[in-house]
Amino acid sequence: SKSCSTRRFCLVWMKRLVATTTSLLAAAGARGLTTMSSSTAPKSVIIFCHGSGDTGAGVKSYVEAVAPPESLRAVKEAGIELIYPTAQPRPYRLAGNMMSSVWFDRHNGMDPGNPEDTKSVEPSTNQLNQLIDDLVSQEGIPANKIALGGFSMGGGIALQTAARCNKHGHLGAIFTLSSYLCQDSRIYTLLAAQKQQIDTEHKNCALLKGPVFMAHGTTDDFVSITWGQKTATKLIESGVNVLNRQVLPIHNAGHEMTTSQLQHLFHFLIERLK
Repeated sequence: SKSCSTRRFCLVWMKRLVATTTSLLAAAGARGLTTMSSSTAPKSVIIFCHGSGDTGAGVKSYVEAVAPPESLRAVKEAGIELIYPTAQPRPYRLAGNMMSSVWFDRHNGMDPGNPEDTKSVEPSTNQLNQLIDDLVSQEGIPANKIALGGFSMGGGIALQTAARCNKHGHLGAIFTLSSYLCQDSRIYTLLAAQKQQIDTEHKNCALLKGPVFMAHGTTDDFVSITWGQKTATKLIESGVNVLNRQVLPIHNAGHEMTTSQLQHLFHFLIERLK
């Protein structure tokens, strides 16, 4: 995603992006995956979800262009595979109901005070939990060697997915970059219910088990860092282990991924997954 100085500019940019990525969506495959090339079976996996209107191929290119080469080399040497899923296209209200690859829809704009469109969240959490299930059952990757996260809306859907119960439970790590949740998100209801079962064998809420890395640009004028900080505070109050109990501030960064941010992220993920 590009840094957006105004919502009007971002809407225009999104419409252009949707128009130019239609062919990419058609070619993304049934599971919509773009991965790193690997000559050997990976020991661990990072599932990296794109922002609104982007694709797996798009965020892969972004990460590879911005991340420090030594960080990507360290990921590869640790036997970690990066997987970039693509959201299923749907009409998106903030793009004038144009078809767009977004993980969920939004009511009335970006503000976290708007109600969450939970109905649109569920299919994407099912998609990602199915991907995790496939990695465990078909590829033999232990769940605690899988990290789930993303940029902007991609980080939001990672939190949503990790809050839903799944048969594997514990993930290696969860991460969000420039992300937030609506104040009335169903996540908080799910976490409250799951906390009551924390000591039972049926406890499978990955969000309550794995550490969550959260980072956000201090000059983000599209998704305010304040929104991310308030989300972190509410998650902590709900029992989530947010790393260092705070959002890592990326100074002088807007709504974007930066070299230093990805350096911090990959260092954290390598330590968790190696």
